[in-house]
Amino acid sequence: MDNIREIKLNKNAFSVIFDNSTLELEYRTLEGKYLIDISNMNLINATKLAILFSTRYFIQGFKKKVCWIVKDRSIKNAISILCLSNLECTIKQDKELKLAV
Repeated sequence: MDNIREIKLNKNAFSVIFDNSTLELEYRTLEGKYLIDISNMNLINATKLAILFSTRYFIQGFKKKVCWIVKDRSIKNAISILCLSNLECTIKQDKELKLAV
Protein backbone atom coordinates (compact mmCIF):
# COMPACT_ATOMS: atom_id res chain seq x y z
CA MET A 1 0.00 0.00 0.00
CA ASP A 2 1.48 3.31 -1.14
CA ASN A 3 0.91 6.79 0.24
CA ILE A 4 -2.54 8.25 -0.20
CA ARG A 5 -2.56 11.16 -2.65
CA GLU A 6 -6.24 12.06 -2.44
CA ILE A 7 -9.61 10.95 -1.09
CA LYS A 8 -12.81 11.60 -3.02
CA LEU A 9 -16.27 11.12 -1.55
CA ASN A 10 -18.65 9.58 -4.07
CA LYS A 11 -22.30 8.68 -3.59
CA ASN A 12 -21.63 5.10 -2.38
CA ALA A 13 -17.90 4.96 -1.67
CA PHE A 14 -14.73 6.78 -0.83
CA SER A 15 -12.20 6.65 -3.66
CA VAL A 16 -8.78 6.41 -2.07
CA ILE A 17 -6.16 7.36 -4.64
CA PHE A 18 -2.70 6.00 -3.91
CA ASP A 19 0.50 6.65 -5.87
CA ASN A 20 -0.03 3.57 -8.06
CA SER A 21 -3.61 2.41 -7.52
CA THR A 22 -7.11 3.30 -6.35
CA LEU A 23 -9.20 1.64 -3.65
CA GLU A 24 -12.98 1.99 -3.37
CA LEU A 25 -14.25 1.83 0.22
CA GLU A 26 -18.01 1.47 0.53
CA TYR A 27 -19.54 3.30 3.46
CA ARG A 28 -22.80 3.77 5.33
CA THR A 29 -23.84 6.77 7.37
CA LEU A 30 -25.03 6.43 10.95
CA GLU A 31 -25.46 9.20 13.53
CA GLY A 32 -23.42 11.66 11.47
CA LYS A 33 -20.48 9.27 10.97
CA TYR A 34 -19.22 7.32 8.01
CA LEU A 35 -19.02 3.58 8.78
CA ILE A 36 -16.37 1.80 6.74
CA ASP A 37 -16.00 -1.97 7.04
CA ILE A 38 -12.40 -3.17 6.82
CA SER A 39 -13.01 -6.35 8.82
CA ASN A 40 -11.61 -8.43 5.95
CA MET A 41 -8.14 -6.85 6.38
CA ASN A 42 -5.31 -8.12 8.54
CA LEU A 43 -3.77 -6.13 11.39
CA ILE A 44 -1.06 -4.41 9.36
CA ASN A 45 -3.18 -3.46 6.35
CA ALA A 46 -6.17 -2.32 8.42
CA THR A 47 -4.01 -0.21 10.74
CA LYS A 48 -2.04 1.36 7.92
CA LEU A 49 -5.15 2.15 5.87
CA ALA A 50 -7.10 3.60 8.81
CA ILE A 51 -4.24 5.82 9.95
CA LEU A 52 -3.24 7.05 6.48
CA PHE A 53 -6.87 7.56 5.47
CA SER A 54 -7.85 9.40 8.65
CA THR A 55 -4.82 11.69 8.43
CA ARG A 56 -5.41 12.54 4.75
CA TYR A 57 -9.16 12.86 5.42
CA PHE A 58 -8.42 15.45 8.12
CA ILE A 59 -5.96 17.37 5.91
CA GLN A 60 -8.52 17.55 3.12
CA GLY A 61 -11.01 19.17 5.50
CA PHE A 62 -13.73 16.52 5.79
CA LYS A 63 -15.83 17.19 8.90
CA LYS A 64 -17.64 13.94 9.78
CA LYS A 65 -15.96 11.24 11.83
CA VAL A 66 -15.01 7.93 10.29
CA CYS A 67 -15.87 4.78 12.21
CA TRP A 68 -13.72 1.85 11.12
CA ILE A 69 -15.33 -1.56 11.49
CA VAL A 70 -12.58 -4.11 12.23
CA LYS A 71 -12.53 -7.81 12.95
CA ASP A 72 -10.92 -7.98 16.38
CA ARG A 73 -9.73 -6.15 19.47
CA SER A 74 -6.04 -6.14 18.51
CA ILE A 75 -6.79 -4.19 15.33
CA LYS A 76 -9.10 -1.82 17.22
CA ASN A 77 -6.39 -1.15 19.80
CA ALA A 78 -3.70 -0.60 17.16
CA ILE A 79 -5.84 1.99 15.37
CA SER A 80 -7.25 3.67 18.47
CA ILE A 81 -3.89 4.14 20.21
CA LEU A 82 -3.12 7.19 18.08
CA CYS A 83 -6.21 9.05 19.34
CA LEU A 84 -6.95 10.85 16.07
CA SER A 85 -9.92 13.13 16.68
CA ASN A 86 -11.74 12.26 13.46
CA LEU A 87 -11.85 8.49 13.83
CA GLU A 88 -13.54 5.84 15.87
CA CYS A 89 -13.13 2.13 15.75
CA THR A 90 -15.49 -0.71 16.56
CA ILE A 91 -15.41 -4.49 16.29
CA LYS A 92 -17.76 -6.08 13.77
CA GLN A 93 -19.36 -8.34 16.40
CA ASP A 94 -20.53 -5.40 18.57
CA LYS A 95 -24.31 -5.64 19.10
CA GLU A 96 -25.17 -2.08 18.08
CA LEU A 97 -23.20 -2.48 14.87
CA LYS A 98 -25.18 -5.50 13.72
CA LEU A 99 -28.19 -3.25 13.33
CA ALA A 100 -26.30 -0.70 11.26
CA VAL A 101 -24.38 -2.92 8.85
